[in-house]
Amino acid sequence: MRPCTKKVQVASALLLAGLSGLAIAQPLAITGVKKAAYGNPRFVNMIPTNYGDNNVVACDPNTLGGATVNTVTTGVEIAIPLTALGSPTGTIRCTAFINSGDGAFASNQWSGSPLVGPTGELATPTNMGETRSINLATDVRAPGNQFFTINLNAAGTAPTIDGTRDAAGWTTRAQQGARTYFGDSNSGNVDNANGSEIDGCYVRVAGGVLYMFFTGNLESNGNNLEIFFDTGAPLGQNNLRTDNPAVGGDGNHLNRMGNDGILPGLTFDTGFSANYWVGVNGTGAPYAMYVDYAKLSNSDGSGGGAGFYCGSGTAVSDGTLSGGVEGAPAIRATINNSNILGVPAICPPPAGNPNTANGSEIDAVYSYVDKANKRLYVLATGNVKTDYTSLNLFFDVGGFMTPGGEELGQNRLRNDNSGFDFGSINNMGGPGVDANPTNPGLKFDNDFSATYFLSYKNGEAAVQNYSHATVLRTAGRATVCDAIVDYGMFDGGPKTAPGANGQQYDVIKYNGLQGYPGGTTEPFIGIQEQDGTKTELEGNFAPFAGHNFMVEYIVAPCGGGNTSAPKPAAGIILMRMDQSNQGGVTSANGGAAFTEDDVIAVQTGCEFSIDLAELGYDGVSDIKLAGWIGAGDRGTISNQVIGGVPASYGASPGTSVGTTNATDLSAIAGQQWVQIYKTCPADLNNDGFTDDSDFVIFAAAYNELIAPSRWAAGDLDGDGFVDDTDFVIFAAAYNELLCPNIME
Repeated sequence: MRPCTKKVQVASALLLAGLSGLAIAQPLAITGVKKAAYGNPRFVNMIPTNYGDNNVVACDPNTLGGATVNTVTTGVEIAIPLTALGSPTGTIRCTAFINSGDGAFASNQWSGSPLVGPTGELATPTNMGETRSINLATDVRAPGNQFFTINLNAAGTAPTIDGTRDAAGWTTRAQQGARTYFGDSNSGNVDNANGSEIDGCYVRVAGGVLYMFFTGNLESNGNNLEIFFDTGAPLGQNNLRTDNPAVGGDGNHLNRMGNDGILPGLTFDTGFSANYWVGVNGTGAPYAMYVDYAKLSNSDGSGGGAGFYCGSGTAVSDGTLSGGVEGAPAIRATINNSNILGVPAICPPPAGNPNTANGSEIDAVYSYVDKANKRLYVLATGNVKTDYTSLNLFFDVGGFMTPGGEELGQNRLRNDNSGFDFGSINNMGGPGVDANPTNPGLKFDNDFSATYFLSYKNGEAAVQNYSHATVLRTAGRATVCDAIVDYGMFDGGPKTAPGANGQQYDVIKYNGLQGYPGGTTEPFIGIQEQDGTKTELEGNFAPFAGHNFMVEYIVAPCGGGNTSAPKPAAGIILMRMDQSNQGGVTSANGGAAFTEDDVIAVQTGCEFSIDLAELGYDGVSDIKLAGWIGAGDRGTISNQVIGGVPASYGASPGTSVGTTNATDLSAIAGQQWVQIYKTCPADLNNDGFTDDSDFVIFAAAYNELIAPSRWAAGDLDGDGFVDDTDFVIFAAAYNELLCPNIME
């Protein structure tokens, strides 16, 4: 029972209640640092992170840190009939590297002589970057030749194709000397990997077939292993053209590396002229590997090229591919992605600064609603590792109204939402249980349906940070007059200094100033025009506002648009990350013990503010938030989950929740979401009024003092107690009786 002396505070509490309405809300600056307005946390995480703790780590960027690349025996194994290479004889040349899935951004993982970094970081060359801008003959990171030779006359015996390099019979042609900037895989799975590296290149020839083995990993996000051959045939390309065969990915992968009239195209080392190309990538759940092939066009523009999709296969198979097009060469390929050795990742960035982190964690969640300006503020304290690990956040605003009626969101994520960020948004979704019982799409708790998505990522040595956002509708992307009118929006770029477009993204503002993908003329700077055929739409504004603009300006229900329609305003969404935290939860892999007070003490993290109208908020519903730290491709959920997971997930070395599109959060004990705003917090029986029936509930909780959990009935400020501060809140609401609509 509560001590009787506590009751003398009621009169002062009533006085405070009478004065509470005098406070005037002021907009909060988005700094990534906790402010007093946030009050007590809505959620406190007590699960040690399995995604690394942000600490100072001793690391020498001049070396591989003792890694021995020649001991790696798993990776990509491929068999290419020599007839597919024009039946060459003698010695041919080959170069290989890991590239992004769209062919636009090359890693630092190349074959031949290892790339080198600057003095002080010799084993840490940066990624080669935009593929069309690479010139291997002049780039200071590539002082040696990035190709190796293959003696076709040195015939041996055929290996067993299974993704594991046989103990004998292979000739070593290249070994890696650069730490990987494309992530060091630690998953240990034979199929899905969360990083890419080439540790070594090995060859052998038998029975008219060239066998190649690239040890290491190929991240299962569509990253491509590009293999180019110079067979000595005439009219090879030293500088890639853009009239090569339309192959790879969306049919434009190979030509995405060539000269487009603006950028010169990938230029090989002097003396290397490519005649043939093979591309390998893998993705999906269940995992599938895909292989493409091309005979390059003649360098003089006289044609002569041919391209084929060779088919798909699985991990640790005998290399057999299926589904290839007629005429494709009989290439065989497989992968064993289980390597966790070989070259390490780049040295982690220095800890304790606002721009970079070498670990990821969610410590606590705070929220505040500025009713005067109708904005929601949220701060998720902690860190997001500077390797494009993702912080993924989902809102449930209880449904939102559209011209077509009420939208209730998605309790199970679909895979036909806006397909931006290399399709990673849809990596979380699925076709449903009936279509795919194994990977039906992420399912939230039964009482949560996501209506809006917002995320944060950062990476690179010169830090780039990005946010992505989209509206989530029950039936998938909205259409008007058969045209898709929902955008996958993003914004961001260099965090610490202005980038090429003059913009700096310390605070991400969704202001459309990237000029991509809309072009360089108004009104489509920062937003993509719908021409009735596009199925993936992107822009740099807030997504719901972008949808409304696009419908009014471009579509305007079928009859032509309002050319005077203003573009979305800047700042509808604002976001900033402060990575300074070195406290909070510790590592699940041998970290020190920590307390709830340690977690609450963390003051920095990802802070954002969003206009409530952008969320489609109706002014009376509760606002719920779900989310987690996950892989960069959003295909995996860590154990850092808002709302929390059972303690077993934090037992050393820590267990991830699992593959995102195979996860059912309703099957995990506890509640994997938190309430971040309640319009009428004293309406304890949820009937829309704060009256005597609510007082009965409050009085019982007040008498007990200690709440059974934060935000339990009566604990209106979420501090774990039902006391006089809660009474102040209750008394003010009781005086108003009818719950307000804050959007009116």
